[in-house]
Amino acid sequence: MAGGPSGRDAGDDPEVVEQGAFVDINITPLVDIFLVLLVILMASSTALLEAGQGEGAGFRVQLPSGQKSDEVKPGGHELVVAIASDGVVIFRGEERGLAELEELFKEEAAKDPERLVLVQADENTFHKRVVEVMEMARRSGLRNLAIATKPEN
Repeated sequence: MAGGPSGRDAGDDPEVVEQGAFVDINITPLVDIFLVLLVILMASSTALLEAGQGEGAGFRVQLPSGQKSDEVKPGGHELVVAIASDGVVIFRGEERGLAELEELFKEEAAKDPERLVLVQADENTFHKRVVEVMEMARRSGLRNLAIATKPEN
């Protein structure tokens, strides 16, 4: 007899066949889940980085502290200008010269002179550069100007 005491072969036994069916672990669903989570993480981290930074921004500066005043609520329509500690001006995610920035301000003022210009200057930036950018925006025809600060602790 080729099998066990009952005369059956091991291939005929349903318990043995079922145990052999699950030898390989299928990791495809696990990989799918991780890829979906990765896409969600990438999308949400990009949204968090750009929230409140304006169109095309994303340049981080250390804002100075200031007392609470009228809070400017970001609506996505403001023009955000970041000024790094070394005086480099960033507009729409790119480093800009002052002449180029003035031309961009004039184009924006022609579209909507009431558009808000939000200056995010690093706390170590020279005051002169901040004034230059704000005066440039005013000369270009943009009337609403604001300086971003972080709340005092």
